Amino acid sequence: MTTSISAVNAGSSAVSEALSKKSSLSNDTKAKLEALGITVTEGMTESEAKAKIAAKEAENNAQNQGNQQGNSSESEILSDAKSLASSVGVSVSSDATVDEILDDISSELEVMLEDAEGNPSILTQLSSYLAQLNSLEDRYDSVQSSQASMYSAMNMISTNNKLALGLQ
Repeated sequence: MTTSISAVNAGSSAVSEALSKKSSLSNDTKAKLEALGITVTEGMTESEAKAKIAAKEAENNAQNQGNQQGNSSESEILSDAKSLASSVGVSVSSDATVDEILDDISSELEVMLEDAEGNPSILTQLSSYLAQLNSLEDRYDSVQSSQASMYSAMNMISTNNKLALGLQ
């Protein structure tokens, strides 16, 4: 009989220990975890919970930026390209196209990379500029592709309308 009582006591103490570990998270942290859809696990510490929260928020921010970039217009990309050009030190004429600006930025970054080969502090800034340039190029390609698809669809509709009206 003592064996079963001690086993019950050991089991109940393990359960209470697990509950105390689970409840060691602050109410604010628990609320954030629940809001982000992260399940609270046994033995999760406050620092682990905060790390998971930060990772989930960073993931959500990245997805939001991706969605925003997917809906960019050519004028927004032109504005962003001009901003990057001024950061890099490239002068841009008022009538320059996005292609011209991106090419000028790319050329300037190549020159800057050759000049800064041994300087790690400059290389980190240049890698940031390159990442921004690649993002702009991807967004611009996406806009160009969308426009080409739209014009193709419009041409097809036009041809169908002409055929339906007997104009062709």
